[in-house]
Amino acid sequence: MTATATEPVLPFPLCTFANVQKLLSPPQTPFDPAGPYSATYGIYTLANRPARMGSLSLARRVGELGRVAIDLRHRKRLTGGEARLNATLHLAADNRLSTPQRWQFNRRVIGEQSVVPGTQLLKSATFAQGKIEIGAGRTTRRIAMPGPYTLNWALFDAVTRLPREQTEPIEFTLIDHFDQVKPNHRLSFRETVDATFSTKPITLHAYDHVGEGILPWVYYVDPAGRLLAAISGLEGYLLETE
Repeated sequence: MTATATEPVLPFPLCTFANVQKLLSPPQTPFDPAGPYSATYGIYTLANRPARMGSLSLARRVGELGRVAIDLRHRKRLTGGEARLNATLHLAADNRLSTPQRWQFNRRVIGEQSVVPGTQLLKSATFAQGKIEIGAGRTTRRIAMPGPYTLNWALFDAVTRLPREQTEPIEFTLIDHFDQVKPNHRLSFRETVDATFSTKPITLHAYDHVGEGILPWVYYVDPAGRLLAAISGLEGYLLETE
C-alpha cells in the first residue's frame, strides 16, 4: 500500500510502533545530553498489536565536578500485580558508556495492596580497583572487571551522546538488570533515517546493541541526541514526556 501524508513512514524495527507512533510528536524543546534532564517512556509489548504495559522514568542529575547521577523508576504490569524497580546510578564523569561507579536498586512485586512475600530484592554495588562488589544483606559477590562495562538501563543515557555517524564500535561487558554479568557486547552506529511521527518529519540516528545473553537492541535518537525509542525483540520503549 502506498503511504499517504497522514501515514507513518518508519524504518524497521521502528515500524513495529506504527499503531502507537501518533502518541509521540517530536519534541521541540532544547535538549542537552550532557546536562540534567528527565524522560518517561511507555513500555509496549509488540506482539500481535502494541499494548502499553508500563513505564520507565529517568532523571539525570549533574552535580559538582561533573558528577552525574541517574534516578530510575520502572513499572510493569503483571497478572494480579505490578513489578516495581527503583534504582540510583552514580556515574563516572565524561564516560561515553554512562558507566556507574556505584549503584543501588530495590526490586519487588506489588499485589493488590502490598509487597508479595519473597519478591523484594535490595542490592548495592561499587566499582574499585578493577573489581565490582555487589552486596545483598550480609552477602557480597566480587567480580573482576578489567575492561569497559555498563548497565543495560545506563545505555538509555549513553546513546544520547554518541556520534551521529559511523565510528569504531564500543566493546564492553554488560551488567544486565544490575547484577547479571554478560561479556562480549558491542554498541555501534546503525543508520540515519528520515521518519514521520504524528505527520511531522524528523531525522533519526539509530544504534545497535548486541551481545551474549540478550536480544538485540536498537535505539533511536533525534538530531539533539534525545532518545525517542528503544526496541528489543517484542518489547519497545517510546518517549512520552520530558
